[in-house]
Amino acid sequence: MLVADTYNHALRKVTLRCGTVSTLAGNGEEGYADGVGAAARFNEPWGIAVDAQHTIFVADSENHCLRQVSAGDGAVSTLVGYAEEGFNCPMGLALDTDSHLIVDDFLNHCIRKVTTAERRVTTVAGSAEAHAAFADGAASAARFDGPSAVAVDCNNNILVADRCNNRIRMIAGKGGRVTTVAGSAEKGKVDGTGPSVRFSEPISVILDEWGHLLVLEMNNTGSVRMVEASLAPPERLAPKVQPVKSPLAIPLEDYSKLLENAALADVTFAVGGQRFPAHRCVLAARSPYFRAMFESGKGTHEEGSCAAGQDIVIKDVSAGAFRTLLRFLYAHTLPEEEDCGQGLAVGEMARVADRFQASELYVHCVEQFREGLAVVNVVARVVQAHDSGLAGLEEVAMQYLKANALAFQVIFVRCVYLDTFAVSCRASVGHIPIPCVPMVMRMMMCLAEGCHGDARRAARASRDLAFDHQDLGTGCHCYCIAHCLC
Repeated sequence: MLVADTYNHALRKVTLRCGTVSTLAGNGEEGYADGVGAAARFNEPWGIAVDAQHTIFVADSENHCLRQVSAGDGAVSTLVGYAEEGFNCPMGLALDTDSHLIVDDFLNHCIRKVTTAERRVTTVAGSAEAHAAFADGAASAARFDGPSAVAVDCNNNILVADRCNNRIRMIAGKGGRVTTVAGSAEKGKVDGTGPSVRFSEPISVILDEWGHLLVLEMNNTGSVRMVEASLAPPERLAPKVQPVKSPLAIPLEDYSKLLENAALADVTFAVGGQRFPAHRCVLAARSPYFRAMFESGKGTHEEGSCAAGQDIVIKDVSAGAFRTLLRFLYAHTLPEEEDCGQGLAVGEMARVADRFQASELYVHCVEQFREGLAVVNVVARVVQAHDSGLAGLEEVAMQYLKANALAFQVIFVRCVYLDTFAVSCRASVGHIPIPCVPMVMRMMMCLAEGCHGDARRAARASRDLAFDHQDLGTGCHCYCIAHCLC
């Protein structure tokens, strides 16, 4: 991240990963000098823009010029300005879709364009010959009062923070006509639409990746305003939507129709009391499990023979889960709900996807499981995942426990008569049986590790992992970590 350190007269670089700050150019002394790194001089640098070649452009406001800086060695040169181009305190910078620089010329009350290759400067809207004023209209007739920031969308519409007019203005990409998006001459802080909105000296505008215009104001500190103006974000910010690549060469709709029509089916599965006609070639192409089954000539670990034309009996799978599996294998349809709209138990579809080696479906189910976790259900889900033999889901739930450890006030109790454990937390109701000591130990470890952000709790958690044992005298023994987590 680059920062124009205005009153230190320098261009700074922040490495976000580790928080390291370094100076790319300038040395804290105001002045005007081209040069490399600390040998260069700025006088209140303000706006920054970076092009596709990583060249950095800086609005050197009090030197009344635009500078360009090499990202590699911090070499600074003057692009345009320093008297001959007639800038008067340039402040905001942005690049349009043709990589031309758009500049707000603050004290000339106009918006300029710089063709960087030719170093040619033209006026886009407003007039340096006119006094500060307010007027919408054609580019040359429009008037600004201290424009201090600009942003450009992917249609080359220019958004302007017209500071002293307390308005957000727009210069149309086609024709250059100037209109007011929001605000009026009256200062204030009022949300709304059009002229009912009140700003107090907007000084910065930026487009986010969804086309929202974010506004900072000089006198309304502590807040960021958002303007909805049906803008298209710059291409570099627009969300990258990757087209979904079908794993099938034939359109998926055709496979879906094949599943609905049993006329050409060459295999039938008996699952959960229902019969499912299917097509060997589709299943073999989509699932290594089915491919191995059909290549062997019979249903591996299943009853019935493919070769003999008998139904293949699939045990320990519900009809709803198998129906969802077939929809995925035929039409690549991923269930929108965790129970797949079939009333399936938590983790059931993940177990089936794992068994039949439908890897993308399994990953999708794991993500749904993760999104469904909450303090009130995570312990139950740990148990369910453990009972289903789904180590992946169990691990996801354990990590949730660790991440949310401070939300729990937990007591584990072992009942000698029932040989079970129970857990309760302040956000849930009742007790949930936990079948084995290793799982209890794992939960305690996750909760203790999750408390390490709190030194007091972490110390107590580590000590109590030795299982503070209390005989309750009623056939129960209490292993308690409540006092270190509450």
